[in-house]
Amino acid sequence: MTHAYDKVCLGRASDTLGRMFDYSVYSLHLDIQSMMDLFIASGAASLFEHGDIKMIAGMSGVELAYYVMEKSGFAYDRTQPRYTKSLSPEYWCGYALAQIQWETCSTFDHIMKTFSSSGFISGYTAKRTSFLDSLPLNTTETVRAEKIRSFGMGYAADAVSQFIAETDNKSRDRDSACLSLKKMREKSGLSQSGLAKASGIPVRTLQQYEQGQKDLRKARAEYLIALSRVLHCEPQQLLHNYTKK
Repeated sequence: MTHAYDKVCLGRASDTLGRMFDYSVYSLHLDIQSMMDLFIASGAASLFEHGDIKMIAGMSGVELAYYVMEKSGFAYDRTQPRYTKSLSPEYWCGYALAQIQWETCSTFDHIMKTFSSSGFISGYTAKRTSFLDSLPLNTTETVRAEKIRSFGMGYAADAVSQFIAETDNKSRDRDSACLSLKKMREKSGLSQSGLAKASGIPVRTLQQYEQGQKDLRKARAEYLIALSRVLHCEPQQLLHNYTKK
């Protein structure tokens, strides 16, 4: 997997996206999803994904927020950003998203189809409360802020690892099911065009199922019935590899 930019820039890129979200929520009064939609629609996300040095390291998170708003044609007031040592849940959400994008080389648009920013924030907030309750009462404000920052970084890292693991599992499940359909077709001595003719399913659709471009689990019921009839199996066998082990 070839990354769009060197890992040495990842920390700066993650901080930039995190601070963009923090500023968007607390100063521009936009929720994360709205800002992410603008980030993608404005073209800034694409530049970020391709390692544009200005996007990932040439401007602050606040400047990136200004850039997105201007490209989107929105009027806004330039308000003084707030800075906290422990950083906000929204900051860590943006931080995690930048890490996920770099690790997976996926687009932000694709990532946001399965990543829940609200889920990240609610989970962070709940665990942060428990973490704070565990700190000694005599903890100084400086030490407290440092510990909360470390907690945030750890929570973000765990979220990144979990997202990647779940994505890998889904990919393996999909690939297994695609391979299963192909094997069952070949075992029956059928070409894709032969299966298409016998089942009444367009050959292009069958190719998309075998290549993983379409999810067999979401196939029309009549397609599953037709495939199972031609391949002499139960519909459940076609979907067996999607079952979580």
